[in-house]
Amino acid sequence: MKNEDNLIKEAQYIDPGLPEYAENPLISALPEIMDKKEATKLLRTLPRYNEEEINIPGHIRVHAIARIVTSFYQPLLIHIVLERKLSQMMRQGYLGRNPKSANFKKQLNNGYERILKKDLTAYVHENVDSTASSMALLGVSGSGKTTTLNKLLSAYPRAIYHPDYNLIQVPWLKVDCPHDGSLSELCLSFFYALDRRLGTNYAKKYGGSRKGIGYLLTSVAQLANIHVIGVLVIDEFQHLSLAKGGGSKKMLNFLVTLVNTIGVSVIIVGTPQAMPIFAGEFRQARRSTGEGSMLWDRLKRDASWDKLVDVLWKYQWLNNKQAIDDDIKDVLYDLTQGVFDILIKLFCLTQARAIILDEETITIGLLKKVYDDEFIPVHKMLAALRSKDADKIAKYGDLKMPNIEAKMIQSFENQMAMENTGEEIEDSINAEDPDKAKSIIKISLYGLLQS
Repeated sequence: MKNEDNLIKEAQYIDPGLPEYAENPLISALPEIMDKKEATKLLRTLPRYNEEEINIPGHIRVHAIARIVTSFYQPLLIHIVLERKLSQMMRQGYLGRNPKSANFKKQLNNGYERILKKDLTAYVHENVDSTASSMALLGVSGSGKTTTLNKLLSAYPRAIYHPDYNLIQVPWLKVDCPHDGSLSELCLSFFYALDRRLGTNYAKKYGGSRKGIGYLLTSVAQLANIHVIGVLVIDEFQHLSLAKGGGSKKMLNFLVTLVNTIGVSVIIVGTPQAMPIFAGEFRQARRSTGEGSMLWDRLKRDASWDKLVDVLWKYQWLNNKQAIDDDIKDVLYDLTQGVFDILIKLFCLTQARAIILDEETITIGLLKKVYDDEFIPVHKMLAALRSKDADKIAKYGDLKMPNIEAKMIQSFENQMAMENTGEEIEDSINAEDPDKAKSIIKISLYGLLQS
């Protein structure tokens, strides 16, 4: 089996800037700690744009507009704060897991004892302290939590081989929380993720259907020890709110054990539905570096919003591009409520609609029309955000929209079909009644835009 990159990098040790970091090979093998400028450069991506492309046919321009969805990312202060928290959690967590120290061997021995007894509380050595911490990253869907975290994690090697210590370090691992809150499914997801990373066969070795939950949990804990996983990220954590039969409590107890006993830092990511979960049991997890939680709210209507919209506004493939003003910024915020994903999709769909209607410009009226027509699935959710009622907001955890690239392309296919049908209708109508033909075609176009 091959690992996902087909390459496990051999450790190259650098001076990380602090003596306690330099003395730990797990830390000194990591990239240099980023400053704000470097973090911003890592996060920012802008779509390819050529002013001359506004002259190409509309059905091709719509493909260019879709670049915004996949390539536009303008980092803000909250994204830089997350980078610093992740950086600190990973390095501070490794302070208590130095392969040069006797404590590291004690942790491994404790792990073997736990597997033998199938008990996470078992130990051989008592005095093994954890320096790991926990953090929750909570916010509405579409606010960019997962996207930002993935970009930040990409700055770290996926696996590092330390020949002097005969170990393979995994700085981070990311899995999704099972829909049913099942601990056994979480363990299997962990094994599969590690297998993809390292080219191992842990899922087959440890994940058999006859293995009990005690064996699965202690195996996960020991693999996290053996491969010195720095940060375990668990996404879609709101699924625990739907778990039945005590699954939620069991899952949280396990994660607390990972942090406090095994020494693995844990980041949970979810929607506001996960708030009660974190506010309860997960508070017990050690937060030695004061990470706590980040409530990743929608963007505020402030200078950061203005800067973001100003940059975004430049990416228009329209023949009659108008300058942006405060009125448009206000309407954009009101319609999207500061949810980044909704902002991007409204901007793209409005451009596509402007081309279809041959208006070639974005107006307040068109923005509202597109919002009314295309964003019906999230109207109630955005209304909850406008209300600022925490209970209503928590009720709507999912603000994701369908694939808009397909939606834009389908609009042009509908237009082409309408044009062909229009020609057939016009041919079949008495030539002495041209106004009737124009009326039918106009009605057909209106109907397609409403569908």
